[in-house]
Amino acid sequence: MSLQPIWAIQTRSRQIDLEQFSAEVRPVSGAMGAYVHGLDVRDPDFEQLSRLLHSFKAVMLRGQPADLSIADYVAFGRGLGELAVDPYVEPPFADHPEVMGLVRDADSDAYNFGGDWHSDGSYLERPGGLTVLWGKHVPTHGGDTLFADMELAWETLTPAFREMLDGRRVLHAATGLGQKVTIRSKGDYVGLDRSRDLERIEHFHPIKRTHPETGRHALFVNQAYSVGIEGCSDDESAAILRFLFDHSGLPAMTARMVWEPDTVLIWDNRMTTHYAIGDYGGQRREMYRLAITGETPF
Repeated sequence: MSLQPIWAIQTRSRQIDLEQFSAEVRPVSGAMGAYVHGLDVRDPDFEQLSRLLHSFKAVMLRGQPADLSIADYVAFGRGLGELAVDPYVEPPFADHPEVMGLVRDADSDAYNFGGDWHSDGSYLERPGGLTVLWGKHVPTHGGDTLFADMELAWETLTPAFREMLDGRRVLHAATGLGQKVTIRSKGDYVGLDRSRDLERIEHFHPIKRTHPETGRHALFVNQAYSVGIEGCSDDESAAILRFLFDHSGLPAMTARMVWEPDTVLIWDNRMTTHYAIGDYGGQRREMYRLAITGETPF
């Protein structure tokens, strides 16, 4: 039997009918992702946006109003679903606790928040459904966001391996950034809420996750928060998870989405993982994030 080395894996390009959308849509890669022109977050077409997300999993809405306000942005997020408040991070706006600020000054050498493969809030009982990220001030180059298509990652595992994983659960856990790295200056990039002790949050979720609207399946593990497989020894879990992390991060599974001014990025955490690239030292980056609460994975 001829086997293809994992690093040389080749996948089929997704074929999506772009004529179904009134907006201008340009796919980013064969796996996933799209740049979209013609959708205004102050007058959103949520039905079309839902179809775009089901098709591409992550979409960058270009050409947003230059005078977009935080209130406008939050109103758009509320139209997508229930807004969550991060359990660890101190919000930058007292009137909008659901907004997370991701601000890095040009001379900062702080920890690159989001600089590993992760799915937002996967350690919660109801992990993040959608995430919305507004690039209020972006570097002239660098600071792109990488995505991995976890539906494609599941599909490209061998049938025997999928059978072994199907029905098993993974423990997702987090205790805040305080245990990962020392934050040198509160608010320098992302401010931990130090008004209370940071408690460990953990939940088991299925390795094979089903999307509640499309019924499609995805591999639901990520490097940042997946720490062990139920029923496996530590060594077995570590080996299997390492393979799954490497597999899902293969170039053929990914899309690199490039920021431009006046852009809002939306992605589905159920079907993707993402990675914030920290290659823009010497440039300022100001982003604001909204998290749409998802359902308990099944």
